[in-house]
Amino acid sequence: MNELKSKRDDVKRMVDSAERQGMEATSQVMWWLECVAALEVAAARIVDEYQARLQLPPDRAPGMKATYHLSKKADETLAEATSLKEKGDFHKVADELVQVRFEEMPSAPVVGRDALLQELHACVRDGDVGIVGIYGMAGVGKTALLNKFNNEFLVNSPDINVAIYIEVGKEYNLDDIQRIVGDRLGVSWENRTPKERAGVLYRVLSKMNFVLLLDDVWEPLNFRMLGIPVPKQNSVSKIVLTTRIEDVCDRMDVRRKLKMECLPWAPSWELFHDKVGEHIMSATPEIRQQAQALAMKCGGLPLALITVGRAMASKRTAKEWNHAITVLKIAPWQLLGMEMDVLVPLKDSYDNLPSDKLRLCLLYCSLFPEEFSISKDWIIGYCIGEGFIDELYTEMDEIYNKGHDLLGDLKIASLLEKGDDEDHIRMHPMVRAMALWIASEFGQKETKWLVRAGVMLKEAPGAEKWSDAERISFMRNNILELYEKPNCPLLKTLMLQGNPALDKICDGFFQYMPSLRVLDLSHTSISELPSGFSSLVELQYLDLYNTNIRALPRELGSLVTLRFLLLSHMPLEMIPSGVICSLTRLQVLYMDLSYGDWKVGESGNGVDFQELESLRRLKALDITLQSLDALERLSRSFRLAGSTRYILIKTCSSLTKIELPGSNLWKNMTGLKRVWIASCSNLEEVIIDGSQETVRGNALPHAILQVQARAGLVDDEQPILPNLHDVILQGLHKVKIIYKGGCVQNLSSLFIWYCHGLEELITLSGEEQETTASGGEQAAGFKIITPFPNLKDLYLHGLAKFRRMSSSTCTLRFPSLESLKIVECPNLKQLKLSAGGLNVVQCTREWWDGLEWDDEEVKASYEPLFRPMH
Repeated sequence: MNELKSKRDDVKRMVDSAERQGMEATSQVMWWLECVAALEVAAARIVDEYQARLQLPPDRAPGMKATYHLSKKADETLAEATSLKEKGDFHKVADELVQVRFEEMPSAPVVGRDALLQELHACVRDGDVGIVGIYGMAGVGKTALLNKFNNEFLVNSPDINVAIYIEVGKEYNLDDIQRIVGDRLGVSWENRTPKERAGVLYRVLSKMNFVLLLDDVWEPLNFRMLGIPVPKQNSVSKIVLTTRIEDVCDRMDVRRKLKMECLPWAPSWELFHDKVGEHIMSATPEIRQQAQALAMKCGGLPLALITVGRAMASKRTAKEWNHAITVLKIAPWQLLGMEMDVLVPLKDSYDNLPSDKLRLCLLYCSLFPEEFSISKDWIIGYCIGEGFIDELYTEMDEIYNKGHDLLGDLKIASLLEKGDDEDHIRMHPMVRAMALWIASEFGQKETKWLVRAGVMLKEAPGAEKWSDAERISFMRNNILELYEKPNCPLLKTLMLQGNPALDKICDGFFQYMPSLRVLDLSHTSISELPSGFSSLVELQYLDLYNTNIRALPRELGSLVTLRFLLLSHMPLEMIPSGVICSLTRLQVLYMDLSYGDWKVGESGNGVDFQELESLRRLKALDITLQSLDALERLSRSFRLAGSTRYILIKTCSSLTKIELPGSNLWKNMTGLKRVWIASCSNLEEVIIDGSQETVRGNALPHAILQVQARAGLVDDEQPILPNLHDVILQGLHKVKIIYKGGCVQNLSSLFIWYCHGLEELITLSGEEQETTASGGEQAAGFKIITPFPNLKDLYLHGLAKFRRMSSSTCTLRFPSLESLKIVECPNLKQLKLSAGGLNVVQCTREWWDGLEWDDEEVKASYEPLFRPMH
């Protein structure tokens, strides 16, 4: 046996050497090695048994029969060892691997993807890119694209030794992936562990140029455990993967990501037209028009276009097509093929979400109209009110950041899209259809989520349809009146916003909604809340933004669970005493462009300011103030000042000057984002003085600050107004903007409306004029000042006496200015400012043509920026 094992070790060394060169042991050698391994075990047993017998005392020694049997086993094993030793002389121990270079995959026509195919081909040919990731929502055509790429591009690539296509899927198995790769490489897997397989695969693939196509990847793959070498820089080898989840690309170190968007209109219509058939499309103009409307509702998703097109191929009348449009709008799962072919695949993405919070947040987005650009803060506020977002964090900004993170995760999962800007999101029509299908318990309870948003309703559905509803959305319709009293014991959310003609809700309407948590009546014409409002004992979110309500009912104070109260942009004049201080759980109170007659000491006739100060849980405040006393009281209230986001100071006759940013007035307002000053008839000076832009420790008591500073918890110096982004000056007929020095560091927009006495944007103070006269910071004879270094938008409107940006002794510098809008400033004849990043000037053609320029070169530099206004 020792001689046989020595020969076995020699053969294994030769096999290992061959495998390192990309070869594989012959079947005969593999059989011989297996036989030697089995015989080694049998021989060891005989030796062990013999040694055990030697240890036994004479009275327990085995008899002649047992000794004979052991001796016979030894003879048989010896003979087999001799035979295997003779058979162990091999002419060759390994063969070259037999590989299948390419396999053509079943593929369907790929419409409108030529540019993306070319981009993918360029990525694969790029030596700097090792792994390419293609991501996008379900049904967008990632698999079809990969199949076409495999069939048309890789087959004709002579420098690639092998291309391997693997459909990974949600329940992928490491062994299965290794086996598919091994089979394509001609590697045998008998009696090898996954680790051994990985070693063989790595050795083989490292010696060749390969392209690995991984379709439908749901979570990061460990290439090391699989035995797949990650292509290095300048390697011909490539890995291309498709996934619904953008994050998978990042976690697999993808060097180049390609987002697969839905199709634009032209290829969408081409694909839909092809599936429906020319004989139907050319039937009547009416059917053609309806077909286009139906194709539009698919949102450019190829899977939906194909499914709906096939479902409509046999429909030959306009009424059938019209019905299909209605079904797709209200209950899309009822359309032939939609449930299994479109909604179920999309549901896989929903099921894959890691938490119920994310799933609920996604379903909530379906309450908005189709293709609606949803404000992130809007949806986050609802979710907080519903309880989807926990209160692990203490600051409202932190809670909102958690909400933004949830929405970001849904975008990463290809279930939400970017809206009109970074602050908005949008839901694809088919994702919305999937969400409503799930919310209705897969179509079994169609009124569980009663959603008729943006469908031009003139009258709300009858009260009997409300009875089983948990969430209702009739937003953005033309409903005039709510005159029935529905009984909705399960209702949690009611969205009626955006019905501009809705001006009456009958008394008792809310009486039988004990579970209601979110109520949105914003952007309606209601002038009063109906009686019975106090029945909403679970209400946490109430939005009355932009309604006609002038007086709040006293029973509003009974809503002790209320956390969000939105009262902005409404002609609110009366709030009963005690209502606000009763709302002890209130966290968000928005009242800008709204009630402002706060009583401070002896001034004011309305709600005592102490009621605001009693709201100990308040974390976000927008407020309107009508007196200097109220403004000073707010600034001294550490809790309220720290919670304030927006301030509107209006009709305050005692305000004669106000300073930004260095005034002690702002020292506690670290979260202030906007200051709006309107109709203050005696305001003469808005002073820019940034010479003292920090305040010690954010105005905390000095003893506390010293302890916190020693502990490293705070900086000793904190900036004043670090978050001030917007300033609006409106209807201030005497005002001048006086510059004393420094800057308002983070201001990004400045709007000045109807300040008729303003002659120049910036007026130098006496001190600054003296500095200019004595030299100061000068360029070409002018003093250069930068009062707003991060200003992006400047809007000047209705300034009758406005003549210039600044005095003749200085030049204004706006290093970040992007947009300048000038309306009704007839006396402004020249644009003199330094703004290298300016990319648009909006104004009328008449005013633009009347401008005076120092020379033609300056005029030519501004001409491309002009955008006409009518």
